[in-house]
Amino acid sequence: MLAFEYNKFNGIIVNSAQLPADIDVFLAELSALLDHAKLQKKAVIWLTLSIDLAHFIAIATSQGFTFHNCLPTEVTLIFKSQAQDFVPFVPTHSLGAGGLVQNSHGEILVIREHGATTYKLPGGHIELGETIEDAVIREVLEETGIQTTFSTVLGMASTHPYRFGKSNIYIVCKLVPLSTQINIQDTHEVDDAKWILPQDYLLDANNSAFNKYLIKSLLNATGLGKSTLDLSQFSTLKHEVFLADNGLK
Repeated sequence: MLAFEYNKFNGIIVNSAQLPADIDVFLAELSALLDHAKLQKKAVIWLTLSIDLAHFIAIATSQGFTFHNCLPTEVTLIFKSQAQDFVPFVPTHSLGAGGLVQNSHGEILVIREHGATTYKLPGGHIELGETIEDAVIREVLEETGIQTTFSTVLGMASTHPYRFGKSNIYIVCKLVPLSTQINIQDTHEVDDAKWILPQDYLLDANNSAFNKYLIKSLLNATGLGKSTLDLSQFSTLKHEVFLADNGLK
């Protein structure tokens, strides 16, 4: 039988590091595990296969496993004893962050991507395990060369469908510039970056109505500040909390 452990949700998690290499042995041990799960009345079995064991996928699906989620080097399948058994849902959204950066002259920082005719706020996707703060600072630096510090979350927008049937949440953050000299680092993606007065940006007919609306609405907004609460007392996980200022200290 495949090596496994129980989880607190009446499920079984197969130990991916101890899977047999032989396909016949895998089938036999998987069948034994299914019998064990039925006997113990376990609801769900989780099976993660690395890309070098992708030939096991057909075996697993023939035994009733279905796809749940995947990464570049592995796929996770599940077996449900009953159709109504609960399985935590897979991620439904990707996240992006844009930076609204305004210098001491009142100019805002904008970029134009390759192939585009319009300018927009610098920003991009938040990577796995990355905080919103770190992501937006990184993206602005990569696309413009401008170093910044995080100030507040100003707003967000949700789009569906976005990519691969999922949704996207775009988070606009206010950043404070620490430098002014533009030096594009991500030259594969960004064609131009510049400082421009907000009124000039809004008067440019080439710029999209959505980006104009964002800048017009958020330029003087206060936003949600990052909490200074020590969150380690609640959890060892990485946290970010953004709260409205209620005037209390």
